Amino acid sequence: MKAMDDASFLVLNAAHLNKMAGPEAIVAATGLDASAVGRVLDRAEQDGLGQRMANQFLLFPEGSKAVLDHYNATYGELRKSSELEEWYGRFETLNTQFIRNVTDWQTNGGDDASQGKLIKSAERLMKMIDGLTRQIPRYTEYVRRFAASIAKTDQGQKDYVCSPMVDSVHNVWFEFHEDILSVLGRPRDTA
Repeated sequence: MKAMDDASFLVLNAAHLNKMAGPEAIVAATGLDASAVGRVLDRAEQDGLGQRMANQFLLFPEGSKAVLDHYNATYGELRKSSELEEWYGRFETLNTQFIRNVTDWQTNGGDDASQGKLIKSAERLMKMIDGLTRQIPRYTEYVRRFAASIAKTDQGQKDYVCSPMVDSVHNVWFEFHEDILSVLGRPRDTA
């Protein structure tokens, strides 16, 4: 896999962001059909970028490097944008609030008031992401995923708030945060 086409990037990026995602999770994250995802995973496996393990796909360091190289090539110019820097500053403020809301939701046993605040944070981020889709069109998938997760929480499926086993609001948020950091060329602050 020399130059990464759009579909390959979407699939391998989903594996990169999700760490060990199965094909179904990659389909859900990318909006691509299962056969397209399967072809990319087959090619990535042949090229030594990752490996299928049971119903998961483990991206090797070489695969993550290929994804990050694509970010660098694709978003290098965008990283110089003061508009994107300002957007990210607003996101960090919202991210701090979201983390507080997740903690409150978990501490309060998933009560409705805490969940409402958490969902409002996600809805605010969806609006903010809409403002970036002109520069990063693939971000419409995050808006779609947030909407789907929120709809399931509204139907009483509390797993879609924070469970790591489904495409929950928290998981989508985490993946988006990793993604925007990669667009900006920044490591995650682990302090």
